Amino acid sequence: MSHCDSNTGRQIGYMRISTDNDAQTFNRQQAQLEAIGLDALYSDKMSGAKRSRPQLDKMLEELQAGDTVHIVSIDRLSRSTKDLLDIVEVIKDRGASIKSIQDAWLDSTSDNPMSTFLMTIMGALAEMERAMINKRVNEGIAVAKQKGVRFGRPTKNKNKVNHALELYHAGEHTTKEIADITGVSKATLYRKLKEQELQEA
Repeated sequence: MSHCDSNTGRQIGYMRISTDNDAQTFNRQQAQLEAIGLDALYSDKMSGAKRSRPQLDKMLEELQAGDTVHIVSIDRLSRSTKDLLDIVEVIKDRGASIKSIQDAWLDSTSDNPMSTFLMTIMGALAEMERAMINKRVNEGIAVAKQKGVRFGRPTKNKNKVNHALELYHAGEHTTKEIADITGVSKATLYRKLKEQELQEA
């Protein structure tokens, strides 16, 4: 990998594939990113549905002001509009920039009116999505109350776990936030999610 002038910041690559067996996709992403001339390359081999990804988290922690994060496409980075906006916000807070090879509009390395416009639109859509989810949840609660379902502080661990699963699938909280809200450990949450996957398979 070629190293850039330290005054201009480092060129950082991030890539992800869903399975260990998808070597062709992995190699294709790697070739596209390394052609840029990177100082560092981080890669995860796991589902994009998981917000906490070891190499992504490591990259965000190690970002320095002036760095530029390069990705092949936004679907390699995030699992949802909200997830993308959250990650971009972390990158910006670090004083770094992000640039996508396939999604030319995603380029915060310079004043890009189209990028700013689309990120604003995506932020509004994410906000609308959250509002719609909250509305559906409230409507569901109202219907349940009419049927005699009692709400309040969960008295059984099962209720806590169900609440944690609902929050996870809503996609509005990190696993740490869900653990703090419900009192259900991340290990328990991951175990229950795995059980759900097996039941749905």
